[in-house]
Amino acid sequence: MGRISFRTPATWLSVALVAACASAEEPIVTKDLTLLMTGDWHGTLEPHAAVFHGAEPGDLPIYAAQAGGVAKVATVLKDNYTPGKTIFLSVGDMTHGSAEGLFTAGDAVMKAANAVDKAIEDHGGEGIDAFTPGNWDFGYGPAVFRNRFDRATCTGAVGPNCPPLPANLRVMAGYEGADGANSESNGVVQANFDAVSINLKNAADGSAILPAYKIIDRGGIRVGVIGITAAMVPGQAEVYNIGLRFSHGVEELPGVLDEIKARDVDLIVVQSELGLAQNMEIARRFKDIDVMYSAHTHETTHGALIADAQQVTRTAPGGTLSDEDRARLSNGAAIIIETDRDKYVGRLDLEMGTKGISDFKWRAVPVDDAVIADPAVQSVVDAIEEPFTAGSDSQVIRHSLLPSGFCPAEDCGDTDKRGLQLVKSLDTVVGKTNILLERHDVLEGVLNNFLADAMLDVTRSAADVDISMTNGFRFGTPVLSSNEAPPGAVFAHGRDPGEITLRDLYTWYPVGPALAMSDFSGQSIERSLNNVLDSVFNRNPFQQHGGWYLGLANMTQTIDLVNRPYTSTEGRIVQTKIGGKPLDPSKRYTFASCYGHGDPIDGVCQTGGGANPQFFTVSNVDDPVGSDIGLVPPLMRGPVIAPGRPPQINQVAPDNFLHPVHAIQIYLSEHTVTDAAHGVGRIVEINSEAKADPAAYVSSIDPTFVQPPEGAGPKEFSGRIGEE
Repeated sequence: MGRISFRTPATWLSVALVAACASAEEPIVTKDLTLLMTGDWHGTLEPHAAVFHGAEPGDLPIYAAQAGGVAKVATVLKDNYTPGKTIFLSVGDMTHGSAEGLFTAGDAVMKAANAVDKAIEDHGGEGIDAFTPGNWDFGYGPAVFRNRFDRATCTGAVGPNCPPLPANLRVMAGYEGADGANSESNGVVQANFDAVSINLKNAADGSAILPAYKIIDRGGIRVGVIGITAAMVPGQAEVYNIGLRFSHGVEELPGVLDEIKARDVDLIVVQSELGLAQNMEIARRFKDIDVMYSAHTHETTHGALIADAQQVTRTAPGGTLSDEDRARLSNGAAIIIETDRDKYVGRLDLEMGTKGISDFKWRAVPVDDAVIADPAVQSVVDAIEEPFTAGSDSQVIRHSLLPSGFCPAEDCGDTDKRGLQLVKSLDTVVGKTNILLERHDVLEGVLNNFLADAMLDVTRSAADVDISMTNGFRFGTPVLSSNEAPPGAVFAHGRDPGEITLRDLYTWYPVGPALAMSDFSGQSIERSLNNVLDSVFNRNPFQQHGGWYLGLANMTQTIDLVNRPYTSTEGRIVQTKIGGKPLDPSKRYTFASCYGHGDPIDGVCQTGGGANPQFFTVSNVDDPVGSDIGLVPPLMRGPVIAPGRPPQINQVAPDNFLHPVHAIQIYLSEHTVTDAAHGVGRIVEINSEAKADPAAYVSSIDPTFVQPPEGAGPKEFSGRIGEE
């Protein structure tokens, strides 16, 4: 790599004078550079409760009442930003993950992101220097994505080389209060900062949609920043990726690395939304990578990882590097770091010498209760929130999400009665919990148990349903009960500990699925669940897809993640029970859960091949509590995505479809979330080969990581990976 030698002229002269003195040491002048990083915002605009998990095994969690939120993130960024010596990077799932994002096609979140960008510029900096999108940034469809992030070709609201936006953007992006959206041309709010991705292509000809990298000059140091977006988008609803093609980026990296090195850079940074496990492997394979900033898996590396071809080691949180660590850096090892959502801002201080990075300090800076919101960014957030929270005018603007996500024609019909409706303040209290609700555990958690139970209970009011499940999403804000609330804590929006609001529900389900029902054989259900387990825990990181494991209702499982052969037809499931009885492979079971608009009609919650599909309805789309729950057949049974330019997304679910948020509200109107009803224990991990006590719990997953970066198996990640 073309490294710059930072020797001064005076130093060069002294070297010339003492050239004959073999013992003379040449003094080297180093330069400093700070990288600030955020990842996986997931559309969360306002402060919320949070749990800060410890850096070491045995550390107790720290509970915060008002952590995160973009205005607090802006404060931490400015406090740690030195103009002329700092680069600010962001990667992963920015525009999706909240009601504000869902009902505005990401516009609300993009306005807030642009406000953070401006706040850094007003501070004397360069704003967001580079962003790399995550899989959920494609969740509003490819047309919205292209017109938002492809600033090179999409000029104005709709660029000449960009696809036309769907007609329903008049309902979503053109909502009242969305400054920056052009309702006349159905425009979306564009990013004011550059997006980079090496692995996002046009399906038709393989041409790049975004630049692969960006060269940044800062403080006399030339930095090449490469972006790798999520490769899993094709595994989501097809409507997300029409006309797009994705790779893992590994194929493109060698050529791009050579191209960047030819431009005489001093530092190469890869920001990747492939997840920690895949990013570790990439950092090991490609010696030219100096820093790998990871997103997607929602980990926090309190101690930075140092990776080379032989091993990955973890540095002590806040500690001093060992001589071995420095030697590995000088030999081309990469620094790998990740931060979790808006709870942290990553700060990497680099000392640059003649051979690249000579030393570094890494800290995940918490965005906690002590942080004061940036006033300028908060004013933008307040304006965004006004139509959602009955603000100064005491009015909540109706927001609609249409059942197919798109209008069948230019006329969207009566949008007040079509699809998911938001007519109440997001701060409306809809239920209560006596236990912590948090998505943190890869296998099982109270939150997902409760969500699956709610969908099962409500759908059973209209049909004979055997089981329900909920997706293993990673996003969502926690709810603290009185047991976790810090003494004297003041929660955002005037809520009390344990109160669940509409805002919470939409962070848990910021997508637009309809609740559907189909019947499946026991064999197909277990095969599907084994496939999900394999996606989560595959030892090959490039075979890991999606989020965490599913939440189960009226089901229990015994699984073996340690000894089950990874190629076994049996899979990792030792036994599944439905209603307390062992699953019968030949029996048909009725399964009610989420149907993603645009998915094949025979699918329910990652399980395909169902028969007799039907959709649940709600009699009152404005207020589901007290509504009658009905059941209707699909509106059509032909192809969901019809060919054409652009392709037609056919509506399958009814206008008044039952949404998971509806079901959760109905359930909470009669139930409190408790450990007795929803506690863990439905999934038990065993050692199926143990001679004694085969039911003993055997998990050895490093508790400082949510998901073991190496995948589940006999060699759990403990700070070191063996030689290849």
